[in-house]
Amino acid sequence: MNRRHLLRGACALICAPASLLTLPALAQDDDIAKKLINDPGGWNVYGTAQTNKRIKDAKVQGGAALEIKIPGNSGNPWDAAAESQITGQISKGDKLVVAVWMRAKTDGNTPANLTLRLQISSPPYASFGEKPVSVGADWQMQVMEVTASEDHAPKTSGLSVHLNTGKQTIYLGPAFILNMGAT
Repeated sequence: MNRRHLLRGACALICAPASLLTLPALAQDDDIAKKLINDPGGWNVYGTAQTNKRIKDAKVQGGAALEIKIPGNSGNPWDAAAESQITGQISKGDKLVVAVWMRAKTDGNTPANLTLRLQISSPPYASFGEKPVSVGADWQMQVMEVTASEDHAPKTSGLSVHLNTGKQTIYLGPAFILNMGAT
């Protein structure tokens, strides 16, 4: 599946309610890829206790995912995280749409409580948008919308998913960060 098909599927899911009225416009917009400001499969994972590997999974868009095993929640939630670097320019007033395919396995089959966070990539790692998410056993797209309050140059910020919130296995599919322009 190529990048354009991934983006069309993601946009259809992200924009579903609003796009019912503008479906012809979406169908004509073959250049949704121009709004993408990250690599959808370009996850980087850190944390000393976590282990991760790429897996195939036909149930997620694109057919591949990252499996991340977290042994427990000692320390801070950000002591283990997955990150996707933002490679495009963000200007003050731009509307950003983040969409991440996720699922989780936990002891007792309870949802995993994670945080999606747009942040600066250097200390003090200031946030410019975050959202707590509850992730269950089935694939679901988690969506966050943010209006940028300041400019961010390419490769100076990114999406972080804090994973160190319990003994769990987190599966991350593609992450789409779209810059929809000024609001």
